[in-house]
Amino acid sequence: MAKEQTPKPENDLNARVEAEEREVAREAEKAAAELERAEGELAKARKEIEILKDKYMRLLADFDNYRKRMQAEVESARRDGEIKAIRALLPVLDDLERALEHAGAKPETIAEGVRAVHQGFQRILSGLGVEPVPGEGEPFNPSVHEAVGIVEGEEDEKVAEVYQKGYRYGEQLIRPARVAVTKKKEVGGGK
Repeated sequence: MAKEQTPKPENDLNARVEAEEREVAREAEKAAAELERAEGELAKARKEIEILKDKYMRLLADFDNYRKRMQAEVESARRDGEIKAIRALLPVLDDLERALEHAGAKPETIAEGVRAVHQGFQRILSGLGVEPVPGEGEPFNPSVHEAVGIVEGEEDEKVAEVYQKGYRYGEQLIRPARVAVTKKKEVGGGK
């Protein structure tokens, strides 16, 4: 009969070590593959971040240029409006200077000259779209009138007297009219 061989402990240990080394090698290959995949994703993400950063920087520069352009346009429009108003008012200054020149020669003509300047100034304001707020005899309207006094009258809340004219530009109130408002006098004095 043949003699059965019993495994030697030394061979068994070597076999286990070799099996563990193969397992470690397989795990290392998996880890290396996972690392390679992760590095590829990282490189892709970095490239995408770079592209997005470039887009962001361009957008930021475009917006900054737009903001500066709008600021310049607003400033230009403001200056154009100021120049338009100044040009419209210069004839009034010319008329006042002429009135003052003639006032020395004939002082009685000063009222006539001032009246003409006043009419010219009203035409200029009207041409610019500035209109007076309705005054005496009109119903009191707190959105365009500022009541500075009360007087007795035939009916309540009518504008009795205008102390300072109010003006509006289109629908926008420039200055309210300062007015005295009527209050109906009470008849009989009873309670």
